[in-house]
Amino acid sequence: MKFTLIATISILSTLASGMTVLDISRRGPVIRPSFGKMVWEGGPVTEPMNAIGVYRGAKTAVVLLGFILPACTGHCTISFSDAIFAAGSRKLQLFTTGRYPSRWDDWDHRPYRDIHKGTFLVPVTGLGPAIVEEDFGLTFQCSSNITNRGFEVVPVGGTDYVPWDITRGGLSITCS
Repeated sequence: MKFTLIATISILSTLASGMTVLDISRRGPVIRPSFGKMVWEGGPVTEPMNAIGVYRGAKTAVVLLGFILPACTGHCTISFSDAIFAAGSRKLQLFTTGRYPSRWDDWDHRPYRDIHKGTFLVPVTGLGPAIVEEDFGLTFQCSSNITNRGFEVVPVGGTDYVPWDITRGGLSITCS
């Protein structure tokens, strides 16, 4: 009896170790921003960079992001994951902007904030996918043509700081 139990466990563990675990969290190509810039209330004017983040303290910093979306015949889904860390409320609101952002944008001269798409809650450590707290259109019909899209990411709480590297984490769009 003992041998049968040990043999059964051994066989089951061998089968389980050979199984492929499917990642259904992301489908299709992952598109990262081609442009990212922190814009500080009252200055200073910053250059576009990969390491960016939202901040709210004595001053507020928002993030302008630009995506070049390839032609896709399905749905596009916006998600947020893998911040460097998160402090404060850890909540981020996402808005579309009236145009694709540029390197000359500053607090007083930036694309207008358009449609609120959703709110994300970043994990305490920053690592892993953020929880979607509000979804007002995070999934949308992709365009059959190459499209430029602009977004603004805004802190929600009274004191927040959520930095990320746009080449590895933060906001991304998947086409499926």
